[in-house]
Amino acid sequence: MKTLLIFVTALMVAGLAAAAEPDAQPGKDPSANAQPVTGIPGIQPATSRLERTFAGRLGAHEPIYFIFGPDAPAAKFQFSFKYKILRFGEPTPQLLPSTLQFAFTQRSLWNITGNSSPFYDTSYMPELFYESLAPAPVAGKSGFTWLGYQAGYKHESNGRSDVDSRSMNALFVRPAFALGDLAGWHLVVVPEIHAYIGGLSDNEDLTDYRGYGKMRAIFGKNNGPSLMYTGIVGRRAKHFTTQLDLTVPIRTHRLDFETYLLVQYFKGYGESLLSYREKTETVRAGVSLVR
Repeated sequence: MKTLLIFVTALMVAGLAAAAEPDAQPGKDPSANAQPVTGIPGIQPATSRLERTFAGRLGAHEPIYFIFGPDAPAAKFQFSFKYKILRFGEPTPQLLPSTLQFAFTQRSLWNITGNSSPFYDTSYMPELFYESLAPAPVAGKSGFTWLGYQAGYKHESNGRSDVDSRSMNALFVRPAFALGDLAGWHLVVVPEIHAYIGGLSDNEDLTDYRGYGKMRAIFGKNNGPSLMYTGIVGRRAKHFTTQLDLTVPIRTHRLDFETYLLVQYFKGYGESLLSYREKTETVRAGVSLVR
């Protein structure tokens, strides 16, 4: 499992780096428009001439982070990406074409301080969804901005069997809008509503703790700090869950190092599928590559 995790993580990071490259044009040197990866303008490594991915199709999805805290399981990490499968229509200055996306997120709780450092539980979360994004607003515009929406299917399971097996399938709608200046201080609101399908035989009372949706609100500033609130309410307004993620950019230009300091507070149920009925409260801190 650990070998597979390292392999998938390396694949994901390599793909995200490649996704930042502009789309290749037929008959054109793929390195012609590439950003200098050496840090020296105009100089590219020889490998930049080798086509290795379908550029522009792989990107970040949910936050990517590694954090550590005083309570067992001490470590928690997550990586996530999405891949564009289909594009419907051609882009215009006023309209972005909608797409069909496949996404995969993996979140693990790791008892790194225990004997043999075992993983406590891991959630595997593939998604297939239709995505419609709004064009960027005019520079300097503030007020209400529609960002777009995602709608589709998601699965979550912990990959275990027998009494430790946990899984769910759901259809979801996830709109997003912003208030304020997207280039400055702003508030992004991302509600999500989902309906379970296919039964919950492994965890029949999951709706009592997960409910039928969640709310995320992110207040922050580009190139500055950001605070994300995630709230979940179980069925019949019971079993409240709150997560706060504070991120602060860290940059060192001399070493070309950029990341985010992340402090995460969790209080509630379902941090892991294995023990979704247990209420926990903890604080962890670490780094976030994507917030």
